[in-house]
Amino acid sequence: MKTKKLSIILSVLLVICIAIGCHSQQKPDIRPHPVNLSADSFYQKAVAILQSSYDVDSTRKCISLLDRALSIDSLNPDYYGTKAKLLAEMGELDSALCIQLLAMEKKAITGEYMFQLGLFQAARDMNAEAHQSFEKSMEILQAVLEQYPDSLGAFILEESANALYLGADSLYMKDIDAIRKRFPDRLLEIEMIRRLRPHSLVKQIKKIQIENEYNIDFDLDSLVYEMEKQQKI
Repeated sequence: MKTKKLSIILSVLLVICIAIGCHSQQKPDIRPHPVNLSADSFYQKAVAILQSSYDVDSTRKCISLLDRALSIDSLNPDYYGTKAKLLAEMGELDSALCIQLLAMEKKAITGEYMFQLGLFQAARDMNAEAHQSFEKSMEILQAVLEQYPDSLGAFILEESANALYLGADSLYMKDIDAIRKRFPDRLLEIEMIRRLRPHSLVKQIKKIQIENEYNIDFDLDSLVYEMEKQQKI
């Protein structure tokens, strides 16, 4: 009888523990990845090339440098994220998606790159997966904003992820007066980016992919150019 009673108590405790576990999610780990100097030297070379030149050959060289960085440090989110971004800008969306998914599997991903993964998935019409990525991106970015409330970059990404998650561009930077009050020293940047339509990012990635598939010539800066046009509308 006592054994049966103990079994019932343990069963109840197990149910309670499971319930508590379901409702007490661990906060995302937003600690910066420790820099490996040997790997980072290749990454910095890639960044320097991107700042001075932006054509197919230089982009391929950057990707090669990023691969060398990854061979030394396979857990740095920036190496994966930058490589994925470059591949997407060259119209190699499937490769970009694979790289960003690999980073996620290795937990070598930040809120920014989780958002980027969501964009890639949305551009590939992987809507359920994109929805999850945007939700996870918001969780991470909200944790960043709790620790760094003055980070305009994290705030803009969180706003974008929220708009894409809920499927409504109108939600992006909706309360502009409150945003200006929150970031009084960043008003110019706010004006430059507040008219962006988050869904236009997905459209531009799709456009580049289509142009690449049909061998249509395109400028790698077209994504930025189109974003600037959107801001002026």
